[in-house]
Amino acid sequence: MRLSKFERMIINKRFAKTVLLILSLFYTLINSYGQSKSHYEYAFNEICKMLNGDNVLDFKKAVFITENAFHSGQLDYGEFCERIVKIEGQLRQFMTDKNVFNHPMGKQFAIFSFMMEPSVYNQNIRMTYDFEDLTGRKDWTKMFVTKLLDTNTGNCHSLPYLYKILAEEIEADAFLALGPNHMYIKHKDDKGMWVNVELTNGSFPRDGWIASSLSITTEAIKKETYMEPLSLKESIALCLYDLTLGYQFQFGHDDFGIKCCDAITEYYPTCIYAYMVKSEILAEKRNNLLSLEKNSTLNDSKINELEKTILQLYETIDQMGYKEMPKEQYENWLKEVNNEKVKLSKQ
Repeated sequence: MRLSKFERMIINKRFAKTVLLILSLFYTLINSYGQSKSHYEYAFNEICKMLNGDNVLDFKKAVFITENAFHSGQLDYGEFCERIVKIEGQLRQFMTDKNVFNHPMGKQFAIFSFMMEPSVYNQNIRMTYDFEDLTGRKDWTKMFVTKLLDTNTGNCHSLPYLYKILAEEIEADAFLALGPNHMYIKHKDDKGMWVNVELTNGSFPRDGWIASSLSITTEAIKKETYMEPLSLKESIALCLYDLTLGYQFQFGHDDFGIKCCDAITEYYPTCIYAYMVKSEILAEKRNNLLSLEKNSTLNDSKINELEKTILQLYETIDQMGYKEMPKEQYENWLKEVNNEKVKLSKQ
């Protein structure tokens, strides 16, 4: 059947509109993708400015811009600060009511109570551990302080981060400390002794118990890989590690992750996580080169160079006292935390 000139014109117009629509959607997708990556570059640059001394060290801002990069700049820093200021007001009211302003641990007591104990200061809603998707493999926002503030549920990443942010706001001494796949808070008591604050269940475990239950090697303790109080600069450098993982969750492995890892180890040389992630990225690069049908001499040279670097990273990681902790063991550890809390409460 032959189409009339008018019918052909209509079809051509419809086809043109369809093509334009597809091109428009494609452009929007590509543009959005580029914009999302640009937020990661912005976050990286801002954190590095803090670390190299161009900007003031600000843990709260470093955490926010890291999470905002994942959300493609959709979060509001002013609103985030207002929420923290509101909590700060409650902490100061708590210290006034309890008359602990001048106590050596009054500020830490206020933060811990606000987060872990239901009261009028937190509308009788304490913060609890979110046992679903522990490491954010399905939903990376599970790791975020913004998610914790929204839901009052967090994990061993967001809970210590919020504690640290609040401590910085009210000028309380509090330090992040790491274990394998874990983070907690350390501060000194009124006698100058270190106290471990476990926010997964609101307990104060002993060093020996943390080391044994998390399978931390003696070598890792000697090399200060784990259980050491992090400085403010090291804590901010750790945000680059979060930035790397958020980026990988959205875009996969590439040179951005390597750039982040190199910056981390410049300011936080004992961050074993950075060496591990960098080795993973380089191993994937190596495998991609090996998978090519025809390896040129140039590719062979690149593969050899990558293998050399990867082996050096593995050696560094081993020297830092690394011991793999399976996910199942960590889940069992969380159960043991509650048992340890019960034991300590009976002493």
